[in-house]
Amino acid sequence: MNTKEMQEYAWGWFEYHAGQRLVAFRFFLILLGVLVLGLGNSLKDGNLSLASAIAVAAAFISFAFLMLEIRNEQLVNVGRAALSKLEDSEDFKQAPAELKLFHADGKRPVLVSHKLWFRLIYVVCIVVFLFLAFEPTTVLPPTPGKAT
Repeated sequence: MNTKEMQEYAWGWFEYHAGQRLVAFRFFLILLGVLVLGLGNSLKDGNLSLASAIAVAAAFISFAFLMLEIRNEQLVNVGRAALSKLEDSEDFKQAPAELKLFHADGKRPVLVSHKLWFRLIYVVCIVVFLFLAFEPTTVLPPTPGKAT
């Protein structure tokens, strides 16, 4: 296998799994919207049992997507490591540093990484939904005429 074929193989792996990671996150956002809508409607109708059940399901789904995110990142990193290794090969020795994209990307701040933001969103959703599962009335507006 020559360097070009190895690059194509590694890039294909990286591209596929990076794309899967983004597709999973988009799907989570859509599912999150549906769950929040169901939760809101059940609270509006005063069905606290259903609201709690939806919140538990949403927390579980958020946890499942967090686990998928961790696995997807591992798969993306396999491709990233292969491409980074190829940048160290003889074919890239003479290339300017600006063309060694995976080496340059490794120096980005943590605050602008997909890993931080995806996982933060998943964890916040888990915490909020678990809270709502046990205390669904905290998001209800106060009843008019009742003292607070």
